[in-house]
Amino acid sequence: MKNRERSTYSSELSSALSSELSPAPPLLRRWPVAAAGLALVLAWMTPATASASACVEIDAERDGLADDERQSARTLFEEALGEAGLGVVREGCNETWTLYHVPLGRSITVVVQSPSGTRRERVQSIDDLPALYHQLTHAILSGSENTNDAVDRRHVTSSQNQQKRVAADAIWYTKLGYGSTPAGGFHGGPAFGFGRRWELDRIGINLSFLNFILYQDADEFDGTSVGWIELGADYFVDPYASSTAYFGAGLSIGTHSIPSDRDRYENAGLQGKVSVGYELFRASNIRLLLHADATLPMFRLSSTSTDPVTLIETEQHVYAPTFQLCLGLGWGTLSN
Repeated sequence: MKNRERSTYSSELSSALSSELSPAPPLLRRWPVAAAGLALVLAWMTPATASASACVEIDAERDGLADDERQSARTLFEEALGEAGLGVVREGCNETWTLYHVPLGRSITVVVQSPSGTRRERVQSIDDLPALYHQLTHAILSGSENTNDAVDRRHVTSSQNQQKRVAADAIWYTKLGYGSTPAGGFHGGPAFGFGRRWELDRIGINLSFLNFILYQDADEFDGTSVGWIELGADYFVDPYASSTAYFGAGLSIGTHSIPSDRDRYENAGLQGKVSVGYELFRASNIRLLLHADATLPMFRLSSTSTDPVTLIETEQHVYAPTFQLCLGLGWGTLSN
């Protein structure tokens, strides 16, 4: 009996030991590998903290701010570095950012020396320093050469907020010369007109009106060509010279009434214009203009005549470009 109990106990012990020593199920055997992979994924998805820490110093020998302003400037620059994603400490840093300020009148030039290079920018007043610090730090850390690339709606200096405009010379002018047209035979006579010009160095805008050609036959005027209003642009060959040639083009609304052998050629509509000229005294507030114009109507003139015998009406058409050679005098104000 005892031998049987001992045998039963031995078999149970062997079974227990064999179950303990038998391989674990596949799922349990793979859990360390899965845990390691999950840890890697979580580490990759977790935002990395900045490995570098920076200190900010003011170059007291070059800096032109007062002591209290200097400490405030350091604190504001540290905040800008922090907003840009760089860790900032006062001690134990592994890189140093140095800045100093050079006042001149109301403006201040800020110089920043960093491990990534040196930047220099100017602001109109001390109130613009926080915005400039933000722009400088973001531009340096991103590697951008242009500080304006870091401008956003929260950090804009007063000079950037001002809309810059380029002033232009504003000139009134009047012109007098001779005009002609080959429509229905040659016709010619005195030409005159008025206008306003706005000139930059290279480009000018021209608004002219009441441009008349009076066609003269013997002792009287028997026809006209009128450009009622014209808008055009001029291109100056030498933008900085006091005297230079120029080329121009424009559009106008005009009417023509030109005599013919039987009746008159008449019509009105849109016209194109090309011109070449020479302008003198551009550096002064008076101008002398010498220019030749060719006006090209986008329509034809028509004339209706009636045969006195057959009473048949005949309509004729003719194209009427006009040509002018004029001398103009301008006066006005110069840009600053």
